[in-house]
Amino acid sequence: MTLSDGTRQAATLIDRTARWTGAALVAAFAAMVVYVVISRYLFSSTPRWAEELPRLALVWLTFVGTISGFVRGSHFRAGLLDLIRFPPMVRRALAWLAWLASFVFLAVFIVTGAQITGITWSHQTTALSLPVGLFYLCLPICCGLSLLGLILKGGRS
Repeated sequence: MTLSDGTRQAATLIDRTARWTGAALVAAFAAMVVYVVISRYLFSSTPRWAEELPRLALVWLTFVGTISGFVRGSHFRAGLLDLIRFPPMVRRALAWLAWLASFVFLAVFIVTGAQITGITWSHQTTALSLPVGLFYLCLPICCGLSLLGLILKGGRS
């Protein structure tokens, strides 16, 4: 069974967008950390956002990275099952089971992530007065995109 061109292109677009967004977040995170270290040790002054913004970028970076992992089907594989010689029928059953577990995992995270985002949105961070929900907003967004990618791939790598 093959993926249609439209489905393949949509999955590729999600993957590519996640990778470019992740690369931008890595660059921003690195720049923030370098700036904070330089300002702390050379100028003896720490920016007030030194704790919050890098933490926010790192949280989002982590979950944006998972999108590509789910679209590519590399989360459950990790190379271990490929080393064990299973009959094709067992391989298909294990792949389906991994897909189903991923589906349930992501669905739970979308729902609970949306709930915790709503609960914490009115709270503010200490230094920048940002909504605390920004830290949790990555759960429903990134898990939703991961689930969409997982569905588009349909259990095939």
